[in-house]
Amino acid sequence: MSAVTGDSQERAVQCRGLTKSFGTGEARVPALRGLDLDIDYGEMAMLVGPSGCGKTTLLSIIAAVLDHDTGLCRVLGRDLKKLTVADKVLLRRQAIGFVFQAFNLIPTLTLADNVSVPLLLNGVGHAIARKRAGAMLDRLGLGNRVDALPSELSGGQQQRVAIARALVHGPRLVVCDEPTSALDAKTGDAVLHLLREVALEENRTLIIVTHDSRILKYADRIIEMSDGVIMQSGTSQSPVPDTRSNLP
Repeated sequence: MSAVTGDSQERAVQCRGLTKSFGTGEARVPALRGLDLDIDYGEMAMLVGPSGCGKTTLLSIIAAVLDHDTGLCRVLGRDLKKLTVADKVLLRRQAIGFVFQAFNLIPTLTLADNVSVPLLLNGVGHAIARKRAGAMLDRLGLGNRVDALPSELSGGQQQRVAIARALVHGPRLVVCDEPTSALDAKTGDAVLHLLREVALEENRTLIIVTHDSRILKYADRIIEMSDGVIMQSGTSQSPVPDTRSNLP
């Protein structure tokens, strides 16, 4: 599989008749039920809905972490059903950034080294990787903590490190599972403003699963899910203030 590039003639994400179930026999539980979805390049889309409605399952499939059962899922021009395991690894490594509810930072590495990991996996030299990691941490308000360990940070600071790691290699697609769950309101606003800036740079796409109604104003589109399908999709009408100065 060659390096991943976006195709301006396609959607960043195209799902048609997407299904996914867990378990077998009488214990089989459908998570996605023939879901259809389009997300454009450069769009910041937020998935909302009650717990158990399939949001995280959908996000995991789009991120090439979880296989779907039936239907079509094209991500960055790639039909995920046609990709080998190695192809999916390369797709995730080169073109997708991840922000998890659990920060998944490596406890024995400094912040700069944690953020450098995606760059090192893509063949960037250590010195250049650390420099780029430091610049990204600085952008997220942690430029003076590059040599700290994750255990020395608050939960909100650790989440910002996780966001820096997701963005540092310039992915075409960034998927976020509750990115503001550990952040106070002011810091959450500042981080979402930066995430929105990233979405506008080089036509990158952000897909965010959230229960945080405070951040919906940053979305280009709010996609409501229920019981494994899309119920409705609409734009956010609230003005978005510049809150970057809220980063501590």
